[in-house]
Amino acid sequence: MKILCPDYVKNILDTFHQAGFQAYIVGGCVRDALLNLTPKDYDVTTNAKPEQVQALFERTIPTGIAHGTITILSDQPVEVTTFRQESMYSDHRHPDHVAFVNDLTEDLARRDFTINAMAYDPKTGLIDPFGGQADLKAHRIRAVGDPYQRFQEDALRMLRAHRFAARFHFQIETQTEKAIQQLHEDIQYVSVERVRHEVLEILRSNPYEIENMTLLLSHWMPELESCRTCLQQTPYHDTNVLHHILRAVKLLDPFDETLAWTLLFHDLGKPACHTTKNGIDHFKGHPAKSAEIASRICKEFKMTNTQKKVIPLLVRYHDEKMKDPLAFIRKFRIEKHWSDAWIKQLFIVKYCDIMAHSVYGQQTIKKLETLEDCYQRCDRPMEYSQLAINGKDIVENTNLSGKDIANALQACLEYAFDHPEKNHKTDLFVYIESRYPWK
Repeated sequence: MKILCPDYVKNILDTFHQAGFQAYIVGGCVRDALLNLTPKDYDVTTNAKPEQVQALFERTIPTGIAHGTITILSDQPVEVTTFRQESMYSDHRHPDHVAFVNDLTEDLARRDFTINAMAYDPKTGLIDPFGGQADLKAHRIRAVGDPYQRFQEDALRMLRAHRFAARFHFQIETQTEKAIQQLHEDIQYVSVERVRHEVLEILRSNPYEIENMTLLLSHWMPELESCRTCLQQTPYHDTNVLHHILRAVKLLDPFDETLAWTLLFHDLGKPACHTTKNGIDHFKGHPAKSAEIASRICKEFKMTNTQKKVIPLLVRYHDEKMKDPLAFIRKFRIEKHWSDAWIKQLFIVKYCDIMAHSVYGQQTIKKLETLEDCYQRCDRPMEYSQLAINGKDIVENTNLSGKDIANALQACLEYAFDHPEKNHKTDLFVYIESRYPWK
């Protein structure tokens, strides 16, 4: 088995070897190379101590020198870590103490999964003491050694198992999965920022993996499990609520972070709104309930202020009726003052939602197409800047002041949208006088 390394990585390995040290590329770069993928970066492990690494290379950064990690600045940064063992993980995330060792296998034994516990150098070849190559061939995610110990050491590894499963379309090995299920509450030791990042990457790679994570994510999203068990006995659907949600996320192309979260949240309120009449399930009021849930999760996940605002709004109106395109446009652009960007985001959410329905339910896509076409061709004023008058004009030509000026502008925007041929100064001042007589 031969792995091709970039020249700058070979040079680093050669420098170690010429100085009498062992050195190997390790972890994700080895895994990806064996999968015929181009590694994004390269990590090196060595028996050289951090101070020896610094002495061998001119340009280094003591990235994590206390834990044996030095970054070598070459064509690309390369992290080099001394062979080590790790002790207790009191916070379920970081080792309390590390001890440098001289044995590569001891170093690989501390790693998370077998597919990440392989090392390689051109002289020695592949070092795979835990069967990582066999697990790659079997499309399997398996913890190194005792999975319970691995996850008690670092609770983030439970999410990483699912991320790798999603990225490579692998299955998590039975004992590894059982350990995740048993230790799922330890995920609370992981920062929400890291949880958010891992979940987002899963949504990007393969959102259906979320179906295997409802218990693991229950601390923040208990609604996922409710959605998984909530069937939809209706002609518009052919699957449970959660699978419909994830199907909608899968349809998002190109991937967009804000819209992925929106689609993940858009139907989370359905189980709480579930009723059945004459054998048909109904979920009246679910957009408002889902928006409430989305707002909570956005806050708990410490999303950006923009996301905290726009995601619940998109969820709240994802199921808005489209019978009258002009009335739809008027409601959002004129009355609610949504931006052009927001309404286009809503169109994408509606598309993914509709196409995640049954074949019968997908028929409403024609209404969305008509709405989008109407919006693209709409040449009516949809914001104040498109009016023939502005606030300064009102001040100079009327005796209105304060809130009346803003109210007059809003009235003119509504009037000009309904009567675009009247979007002229004369006509708008006549209209203002009829609404706010000042003579």
